[in-house]
Amino acid sequence: MRLRKLSILGLGPLVIAMPLLLGLGSTGGRDVIHPAVDFHATLVDRDGTTVPVSRLNIGGDVQLEGDMGRGSLRIAFDNITRIELSTTSHDYCTATVALKNGDTVNLRVRSSLMIYGQTANGIYQIRARDLQSIQFQS
Repeated sequence: MRLRKLSILGLGPLVIAMPLLLGLGSTGGRDVIHPAVDFHATLVDRDGTTVPVSRLNIGGDVQLEGDMGRGSLRIAFDNITRIELSTTSHDYCTATVALKNGDTVNLRVRSSLMIYGQTANGIYQIRARDLQSIQFQS
């Protein structure tokens, strides 16, 4: 009888912690609905569908991170005018990033990278492999 009471008491903290553990999801607990800065952009998918969005973010972040050579580079959305994406393999895409200063940078990003934005109808999400371009609004 005493063992049964202990197992029931041990279940209490697990039940209380469950919403916290399950709430983290695939974004690691970052807020994809309210990112730190509200960026507006037009997304174009591989089929040519154009989706204007606000609150653009990548997993809650307002920067693009990818591989450049043997290192990685993070570019803040503040510095980007346009991103063109092309699939190079099943796992990776090449992101050609046009910067506000006129430079262009090529990054290798995961094709499973999730991009989020707010539309008039709800939260829009799309994987990098399904996206053709992102045009940032000035």
